[in-house]
Amino acid sequence: MGGRLHRLLWVLLVWGAIALPGAAVAADTPAAFEVVKSHIEIEVEADGSYMESRQLVFRILTEQGAKTLRQMSLGYTQGYQSYSVSAAYTLKKDGTRIDVQNSSILRGYGASTSPGFQDLQTLNVVFPDVEVGDEVAITTLFRQLRPWFGASYSEEFIYSADVPAHDVSIALTAPSDMTFRIDNAQMTAEPDETLGGKTRHVWRFDNSAPAPPESEEVDAYDRSARLVISTFADYRSFAQTYAGMLKDRATVTPEIQQLADKLTDGIRGDREQARVLYEWVSMHIAYVNIVLGAGGFVSHRAADVLANEYGDCKDHVILLEALLAAKGIDSMPVLIDAERRFTMSSSPSPYAFNHLITYVPELHLYLDSTARYAPFGVLPYLDAGKPVVRIGDGVTARTPMAGADTASIHSVENITIAANGDVEGDTRVTATGAPAVDLRALVEQVQTTGEVNYFHQAMGPGVEATLDKGNIGDLAPAYKFSAHYRTTNALNIPGPAMIPFNVAYKPFSFTALIAGSLPPTRTQTFVCLSMAADEDLTIHLPDNVKVMALPKSETLSTEDIDLTLTFTTTNPTTIHAQWTAHVAHPAPTCTPAYYARVRAALVKMAAALRSEILYQ
Repeated sequence: MGGRLHRLLWVLLVWGAIALPGAAVAADTPAAFEVVKSHIEIEVEADGSYMESRQLVFRILTEQGAKTLRQMSLGYTQGYQSYSVSAAYTLKKDGTRIDVQNSSILRGYGASTSPGFQDLQTLNVVFPDVEVGDEVAITTLFRQLRPWFGASYSEEFIYSADVPAHDVSIALTAPSDMTFRIDNAQMTAEPDETLGGKTRHVWRFDNSAPAPPESEEVDAYDRSARLVISTFADYRSFAQTYAGMLKDRATVTPEIQQLADKLTDGIRGDREQARVLYEWVSMHIAYVNIVLGAGGFVSHRAADVLANEYGDCKDHVILLEALLAAKGIDSMPVLIDAERRFTMSSSPSPYAFNHLITYVPELHLYLDSTARYAPFGVLPYLDAGKPVVRIGDGVTARTPMAGADTASIHSVENITIAANGDVEGDTRVTATGAPAVDLRALVEQVQTTGEVNYFHQAMGPGVEATLDKGNIGDLAPAYKFSAHYRTTNALNIPGPAMIPFNVAYKPFSFTALIAGSLPPTRTQTFVCLSMAADEDLTIHLPDNVKVMALPKSETLSTEDIDLTLTFTTTNPTTIHAQWTAHVAHPAPTCTPAYYARVRAALVKMAAALRSEILYQ
């Protein structure tokens, strides 16, 4: 698990059961497949171990569905779990059944084959001859041989509102004296049946009228049918159990003490020492994605992580805890979801979380050392404003959200338009807070994909550009980088014509920031980022060009959002344009009711941002 964790989560139904590659669906896209049948039978023992059988049938509705369902991946942890496939086949539209052969069930590693990190195993099931209209079926048997958290049982089932589902049932049989905390949304519970000291619980679900997906919508857990089952009385009791599992993992060994002393030599104060240790772990311990709940909940020992120089988020947290402890600074692991889940289940399930970060009580700071480019004390957007469970004290809390006072991006552009229509320009960008994390990652990625491809995507074909990446590895509060670019025949001169403002490079969109994709309506809660953004553009025109009209300078406001646009000419051939957006939502998510109130204003803002300069 880590800062950009992808869970082994069957996107339709089950945590940790079946991962469907590419199962994400774009907004307003019809469902790629439907669930024809999903029967889940669970037998829980008094010690928390359990057996789970599944009969699953999907019908392919689109070519994307066929691509998605040609292969399924089942993940389990060796020594704790086992997985087997008793039947798998493709059922053609004409009724022909094509069984999956044993040779098409491939075993492998799910995370890494590096020494000490081989615990996550996979079964990859490849279905034959899958086409639109066909069905694929699989019957599996999963065993939790050794419960993760002592004599306890927890599990989550999430049914996405986007996907048609029929004949869905979950049946759980357990000792009658076993008490469960249940979080049930939109599922029908049948009367319990008790026989021979065991009680059978059954829930059913049908989604014959799926809701289309919406852009920027929150995680399926927050908006869809779900069933969360746990024997834990509350999150505090779960945290106490988990803390016991991590006991002695952060032992300060002589090697860890020596490293901590060396890194902090001459540095005074707990905050500055913590900063140096955090930055070292962020930049020197490589991230290996081992998924929480499928790759094991228990970290490796801090000494082993240091020796190996890599680990997942649990390992990052444990090593950082040990280094901080070496300097007398207390810290604790914190469970969090690093995707788009913003609510905490009323049932205290460990599977509500997919990521581990650090909390330093005396500094009141949350730290994520797997977010490689996050400055000390800054959380990336996906960690911000999230519910958490602090393992050290059992407290449930919420991380600070990224706000307009802590997250900013500032772009200064200076372009010169030649008499032949060529454009040459420079852009300087400064970002702080969560945007700085994202921009460091973006610029790092440009080094992989290549500057030519990046600028062609950002500005169109015909652009020649170079990027001064700044110091990506310097985790200072502000990140600065710059670009120099040249576009041939960018404008028609002489006019009359318009100067589009994308003729200058900047690494963000005002329209996307304030309005997202601006759909006609919303029915689901959606993610809405907060930040302060401004752009300062100077355009130098050739002497033979005359400005005919400038866009209107104005300030537009609605709930939580202020947008100011200013356009002036400092001389006949120089234009100065400024855009400033202040987006300060009170929470990291916004409701459909809020969107309905502000959409008209957002449409006006988007129109103002499309304004262009007329020249001749």
